[in-house]
Amino acid sequence: MPIQSAFIVPHPPLLVPEVGRGQENKVNATTRAYETVSKKIAALHPDTVVVISPHSVLYADYIHISPGKSASGNFRQF
Repeated sequence: MPIQSAFIVPHPPLLVPEVGRGQENKVNATTRAYETVSKKIAALHPDTVVVISPHSVLYADYIHISPGKSASGNFRQF
């Protein structure tokens, strides 16, 4: 299956209400961009969505692809 599209989005912690604590309006343009991207992805009806993050374990000699159906984390540092 060919790649249908690709999107790059910023991800400031303020997007998460529990982190932003009322400051989410500082990233309104980012929130609108996410809404636009989500509509474009939905219109493609993809079978698979690949999410790549620089906040993952890094390896010099390979790329790790998690076989799990979900992932978890927390914002404890915020």
